[in-house]
Amino acid sequence: MFGDTIARRVVQGSLKIHEDDMVLIETWQHTLGLASEIALECYKTGAKPLVTLLTDELWWNTLVTIPENYIRKTPKHMLNAMDSTTAWIGLGGPQDPTKFREVASSRLESFADADRPVLDRAFEKKVRTAEVILGQVTPERAKVYGFNYEQWLRMTQESIKVDYPKITELGRRISNRLEKASKVRVTSKTGTDLKFEITKRPVHVQDGIVDEEDIRRGLVSTQLPSGKVEVPPIEDSARGTVAFDSPRALKGRLVSGLSWTFEKGKIAGFQAKQYEETFREVLDISRGDKDVIAQFDIGLNPRVELIGYTTDELALGTVTIGVGANKGIGGRNDSSWTFSGTISKPTVEIDARKIIVDGRISL
Repeated sequence: MFGDTIARRVVQGSLKIHEDDMVLIETWQHTLGLASEIALECYKTGAKPLVTLLTDELWWNTLVTIPENYIRKTPKHMLNAMDSTTAWIGLGGPQDPTKFREVASSRLESFADADRPVLDRAFEKKVRTAEVILGQVTPERAKVYGFNYEQWLRMTQESIKVDYPKITELGRRISNRLEKASKVRVTSKTGTDLKFEITKRPVHVQDGIVDEEDIRRGLVSTQLPSGKVEVPPIEDSARGTVAFDSPRALKGRLVSGLSWTFEKGKIAGFQAKQYEETFREVLDISRGDKDVIAQFDIGLNPRVELIGYTTDELALGTVTIGVGANKGIGGRNDSSWTFSGTISKPTVEIDARKIIVDGRISL
């Protein structure tokens, strides 16, 4: 029944699917039920869904056994499909990420290289996109990262069912401040002191809905759960240190105690208390503007709890700083990689006026 609720939220709420839509739904074996429910909801609106399936078995065997030059080939049928697709829904996978630890980062990079033209085409064509994070919440993934599965699942479900109109209202109040702002300073008691600029940069409210206003502003994607205000900083403006006090899942490991030092917008140095070598491996193999500041997020979702996953960036009152690709939010970075970390109790100053103090939003 809850899956049916998610299906309606995605179709009717997040992407506002209508009878003229051609919808691509990408599923894995463990999310087939949800994919079927979403497809049915699409049919009810008069839209035409196409469901594609990827399995863990195929995914891992491809990564391990297929030559990299084959993996790197752009899937031209998918590229051409973006010309007629108007909405794209991803359900998350693989079910079991254990083998990420064994696969060379270069092979994962080859997959990213192959998909980049497809993602660029989808952005160019303004394909409305939604990623349902629930598909990544599995017992296998929880075991790999040391999460309590039942607690993680419950938190994700509750954060999807949150009152999004309230999130939108708070997000717009914050975005009104940021749209007029120039200089940002983020500090924390755990060692962060980072300055950057956002003058005339687009400010997006990620509220789980892609509407006409979002599309006009260049934002065509969302996720469930959702809830954040997001800005691409001026790429060469960041200077100082950011110390993440929440760990972050990466390639089958939980990188903790990570800190970056920025000079002229780029990471000039980094260190981590645990699995620094994993972060270094992925950073070294990535291409493009991989180490350039890309995102500044303020979390809005009161139901999200910090656990060390990408959803941390949605938690109310947190700040997330990221590097890598950011064209999808109006930035200039072109990279095969994005990575971010979260500060749980930041203080944020906008043109010397505090809007967050120790994780409490104060407008």
